[in-house]
Amino acid sequence: MPLTYYKLAAFAPADRAALRLPRAIELCHAIDRTEDISLLQVLASIDGSDREALVVDVECDEIPNRNPVGLRSPERLAIMVVAGGNSPPAVLALRQDFPVVMHLNATPSGEPRSLCLYFEPHRSVMRTWTAPKFLRRIQWWLLKTSQGALHAADQPLELPFFDTGWELVIPADFDQLRQRADLRFFASFIEPAHLRGTSTLMLRAVVVGDAKAEGLGVAIIDCPPIVQGSRTDIPSTLGAAADELARRGLNLAAMLRDTLEQQIHAKGEAMKDASDRFVVMLNMPVCREPGAPAERTQRLALLVAVGRLELGLRLGAYTLFEGQVFKDTPIGGRAPTEGDWRSLLTLPAAVLDAPSRQTLRVLSATTNDGPDRAVLVGAGALGSELLNLWTRAGWGSWTIIDSDHVKPHNLARHAAFFHQVGQPKSSACQTLVERVHGNAGVARAIVADACDRNSEEVDAVLAAAGLVVDCSTTVDFPRLASASTHTARHASVFLTPSGKGSVLLLEDQVRQCRLRTLEAQYYRALLNHAWGRHHLDGHLGSFWSGASCRDISYKLPHSSVVAHAATLAEQLIRRHVQPQAAIQAWHRNPETGSVEVFDVPVHAPIMKRRGLITVHLDKGLEDKLRQLRAKMLPSENGGVLLGYCDLNLSEAVIVDVLPPPPDSRHNTGFFERGVEGLLEAYNEVQRRTGNVVGYLGEWHSHPPGHNARQSPDDLQQLFRLALGTADDGLPVIQIIVCEHGFELYAGEVMT
Repeated sequence: MPLTYYKLAAFAPADRAALRLPRAIELCHAIDRTEDISLLQVLASIDGSDREALVVDVECDEIPNRNPVGLRSPERLAIMVVAGGNSPPAVLALRQDFPVVMHLNATPSGEPRSLCLYFEPHRSVMRTWTAPKFLRRIQWWLLKTSQGALHAADQPLELPFFDTGWELVIPADFDQLRQRADLRFFASFIEPAHLRGTSTLMLRAVVVGDAKAEGLGVAIIDCPPIVQGSRTDIPSTLGAAADELARRGLNLAAMLRDTLEQQIHAKGEAMKDASDRFVVMLNMPVCREPGAPAERTQRLALLVAVGRLELGLRLGAYTLFEGQVFKDTPIGGRAPTEGDWRSLLTLPAAVLDAPSRQTLRVLSATTNDGPDRAVLVGAGALGSELLNLWTRAGWGSWTIIDSDHVKPHNLARHAAFFHQVGQPKSSACQTLVERVHGNAGVARAIVADACDRNSEEVDAVLAAAGLVVDCSTTVDFPRLASASTHTARHASVFLTPSGKGSVLLLEDQVRQCRLRTLEAQYYRALLNHAWGRHHLDGHLGSFWSGASCRDISYKLPHSSVVAHAATLAEQLIRRHVQPQAAIQAWHRNPETGSVEVFDVPVHAPIMKRRGLITVHLDKGLEDKLRQLRAKMLPSENGGVLLGYCDLNLSEAVIVDVLPPPPDSRHNTGFFERGVEGLLEAYNEVQRRTGNVVGYLGEWHSHPPGHNARQSPDDLQQLFRLALGTADDGLPVIQIIVCEHGFELYAGEVMT
């Protein structure tokens, strides 16, 4: 049987000497130097599109004579060159019975098949494209296709239908929503996109009987599994789609008829209310070979040019009687008859899944799932940005607690938008999470103060939490949480007042080291390391016993908040699965963008109850006291205790100690602390810690052979110290260090 070939529309024969496009000329020269490729004809476009084509016969002796796909040698191809050169020339197979194989580009029915020569993006291909390499690529494609080796066994499945310029986006929980009998699906248009002429529809689940339900009707059909195979041309009619599916063993008309019969109202529906379009969505499991389990499911949507009622009438699923459409034949009516449905125009649309949390984790390379019952305390600038990052990373499910609302000036750094001014910040953040996930109910907002012990709602959420992240701008919640009996692991994150620094305090999983202990050890690091000299510059605090080091006081761009939030978000994701506690601080130079990180060792807590007050310190501070004692042996040593009181919680926290001033007096049975340089050292302590850490008492050591019990002089010292702090109503602490440990005493004079 003689071979028949396509003729290219909008092209006319031309003289080779008249070629104008440089790439077409290069290809002609390369063909002249290639023995097994013959130039048969030169064509030029006649529609003003500035295209040129070369018709060639390509021989490849290695192609088997009786290969299973039906390729020949030679094959007649047309190489299409377009002015501009941003992509490789297209290669069309002119033989009309050219086989439908894998790795073809989408072309309209009745036009030549287009060879898909490259896996890489066209821009990458063109960086090294040459005419000789291009000709060899054509021969390679023909050979590998004839051998069935172009699609590797470990390569992802070749799905049967090409993607189109139209899209239908379905919810991430689509499969779960389908199980609910009280829901129906509708598709609604989103504003058409401007790229490539695409347009997007959104699939929505609506409660049956909802009067506000609007959109196109949808029929969802689950198809039996099919075997991967060659790509399929885009069907332009419902009949063409049915024929293609029939070749794959599927009866589209029967499946669609069964689905439509389930959607008609039992009492009938008025034809005058019918829509003019309908969406048919096909779920097709695809397996690698017959009998193998399905590896993927391709979903394809067909936008049909008539509504559900008209389509059902044409398929014979419905009958029309006196302007009403019924599933069953009404009395006096005619039985349903099948009409012309095959000629109905269809517009195929690729079905895209809205990203689930799992998908977002994969796309973001998130290393773990995160907590299912996470609580965010504080939805300000930093909190809202952290939530945005964690949501897009698919990390955690969140309840947001904040009592404040969005003010106009917040828009400079908050994730909220102008239309949310006046809304609670927690609600604005809830909306952010839900819009990323595409459905409501995935986050919860509580408009409340997380420190309100009388709020049953707050207490219940915190009690059930898997992780609590404090992003508030005060120390109130982390200190209160440290005294709570809730078992959830807590983290506290904040920016420094200048916005140049950020801090992460993370409890261990069993909450041995709580936030109060980590806060104190963070302050001690500020006092003992060079990086702490300017870490809290710009603080607003003026009273050491109650100020906050976390209020942002400088003008600060949103970019700085985002930069620190990115670091904090990533670190908490990684450290969440590690059992140990952590203290980390960062300093970012806004001039250069460089970031320094400071890891602070964490020491076990020590707690001692003294009268009405609980005193907290840690093993690291005890070790420091031992070292200072050993340094002066056999004489006694001593100095000032640094820390702060929280009278709301009846607690005192010892942060650090100052060594003895140079004018101190030491001997084997006596110590008298001096004062030289003490005021300067004390002022530096307050400056570095944002006026949080101050004077808390005195410490001294006892010589070898003596325990840590108070001597008469020690009792007298504690009494004098208590008198000195009585005017402020604050307790005073005394620590005595001996060779076997230490003892702690608290003094308080009631006024």
